[in-house]
Amino acid sequence: MVDSGNAVWNSIGIRSICKTGNTGIVRNSSRKQSDSEVERIKNRNITSFTLTGSEDKLYTYKIRSYLKQGNKTLYSPSSKALEIKTAPGKPVITRIRVREESGTLIKWKKIKTAEGYQIFRSESEDRGYKRIDIVSGNTTFSYTDTGTVSGKTYYYRIRAYVRNQGNVVYSELSDPAEAVMRKTIMIGDSRTDMMKDVVENDNITWICEVGMGYKWLRDTALKTLQEQMKGNEDIFVWLGVNDVYNISNYISLLNEEIPKWKAQGADVYIVAVGQVTKDPYVTNEEIEDFNARMKKEVAGAKYADLYSYLKKQGYKTTDGTHYDNETTWKIYRYLMSFVS
Repeated sequence: MVDSGNAVWNSIGIRSICKTGNTGIVRNSSRKQSDSEVERIKNRNITSFTLTGSEDKLYTYKIRSYLKQGNKTLYSPSSKALEIKTAPGKPVITRIRVREESGTLIKWKKIKTAEGYQIFRSESEDRGYKRIDIVSGNTTFSYTDTGTVSGKTYYYRIRAYVRNQGNVVYSELSDPAEAVMRKTIMIGDSRTDMMKDVVENDNITWICEVGMGYKWLRDTALKTLQEQMKGNEDIFVWLGVNDVYNISNYISLLNEEIPKWKAQGADVYIVAVGQVTKDPYVTNEEIEDFNARMKKEVAGAKYADLYSYLKKQGYKTTDGTHYDNETTWKIYRYLMSFVS
């Protein structure tokens, strides 16, 4: 019979109890495959042995004894099956996003056989890692660390694990991943400038000017943006209410610039122009047409459908174009929901 078994990395140790005869070991690496003999132990006094499997595998083992009688081989019935998992594959961290208000979000790729993941953190890339938490199960592949201190640099590693007969088998640690504080940059016109005054968030870089549009974006804002970028930004572009007629120019310029921003590590969000109530220069129908083309024709950016959000949530303006403080806070929270 199979008494017990365990794995260390891809080495599988099995202990058997066979009172008579030599031993044959049968292994199956899939419930859909047939059993195949992988080893014969000719010494009946040997009751434990080590086999080599592949990483991140579930193997099923059975043992049967056998006797030689002339030219014939007589086999006993096979033992009950014993399932043993080898060490999970090495985890891969896919993304780290740092937000001062919400902590550090770490994401990693799923490992097929894992039963959980351990999270390690250090202030040095190559030493001093301490386990800070465990994500149990194999359905969650992200973790938010809220125990960091602003101004410090942190590094993270992930380790997967499985259990065999009460023993824990670990994967290799993932490669270190540095957590870099991401910065939000808001590019816009007077509506953005008003939001800046209302929310008073100095952690955001505000590039905005009253009454501006496409030409200001092209000639001034892009230069300021390039000076501010370090490669870890979330960039929101909220323009157009002052010059919806420049839609083709906006699309052409943004399709030229967005790939450059993304190549530096930025995420880009195109914010739909919000409604007006009594603006003598633009109608909501024109705004809807502008938004539809921006959504369809600007490539490489995520689309924040502020127009639909305000239509559902409600809004108020103070002069037909600019929003009151309550609506401005709504807009701010909506935009921050994309990055928090």
